[in-house]
Amino acid sequence: MLTLEGRTCMFSGATGQIGREAVRMMAESGMNVIMTSHMLKDAREIEESLKGSRGEVTVASNQEGLDKLCKEIVDKYGSLDVVISNTGGLLTPEPVDEIDPEVLQEKLIHQTIGPFRNVQAVLPYLRESKAGRIILTTTAGALNGYEGEHLADSVARGAVISMTYALARQLAPEHITVNCIARSGLVNDHTPKTPQDYDVTGALKEIPLGHIGTSEEFGALISYIASEEASFTTGHVFNLTGGLYIG
Repeated sequence: MLTLEGRTCMFSGATGQIGREAVRMMAESGMNVIMTSHMLKDAREIEESLKGSRGEVTVASNQEGLDKLCKEIVDKYGSLDVVISNTGGLLTPEPVDEIDPEVLQEKLIHQTIGPFRNVQAVLPYLRESKAGRIILTTTAGALNGYEGEHLADSVARGAVISMTYALARQLAPEHITVNCIARSGLVNDHTPKTPQDYDVTGALKEIPLGHIGTSEEFGALISYIASEEASFTTGHVFNLTGGLYIG
C-alpha cells in the first residue's frame, strides 16, 4: 500500500483524460489534490465526481497568484507535499522549415517556464514536508527526437528533462525528489478538434507494445512517485511510452 493518506498535492494539467484519472487514484488513496487550471468547468466536474473520496479534491484558478494559493493550501491542509506539472498538449508534426518560431516560444512558456514557476512557488513548503516530491512530464520526442511528435514539443519538453536533472541534484540534500514522466503513446488527453491537434491513434502502429497507453497506467505511476515510499528515486525520467523510446 502506497502512503498517500493525508498528503497534499498541487496538480497542474489535471483536467484532461490522463490527468483526471491520476487525480481519482490519488484522492481515493487519501491524498488531497488541488487542481490548478484555466478550464474551470472541466475541473469542477472532476471535483464533483470525486466527492466522498478519502482525500479532498478542490479546484483553483491558475490565474491566481501562486504564492497566495500555496499559502492558502497549507493553511487549510497543514502541508503541501507534492507538485505535479502535466500541462501542454501536443501538436501534429510539421516540417521544421514550416514552423513559426512563435509556436516554439509559446511552447517554452507553457511547458517549461510555467512548471518552473510552480516549483519556485511550492518549494518553501516542500522543504517543510517530510516527503517532498516534484513531478514533471515530458515526451518521447524529447528523449530521442521521435518524428511522430512536433519538433517544438520535443524542444520544450527537452528543457523539462534538463530542469529535472538540475533540480534533482540541487534539491537532493534537502530530501526533495524530482522526477519526470515521458508520456507518449497514451490515450488522447483531449479529443482532437482541429488538424493541428495531435491524435495518438495515428501512432498506434508505431508503438512496440501494440496498444495505446491508458490513463490508469499514468495514474498508477504518478501515485507511486508521489508516495512517501518513493524516497530513493530522484533525477529519473520514467519511460511511459510503450516502447516509442527504448534506451
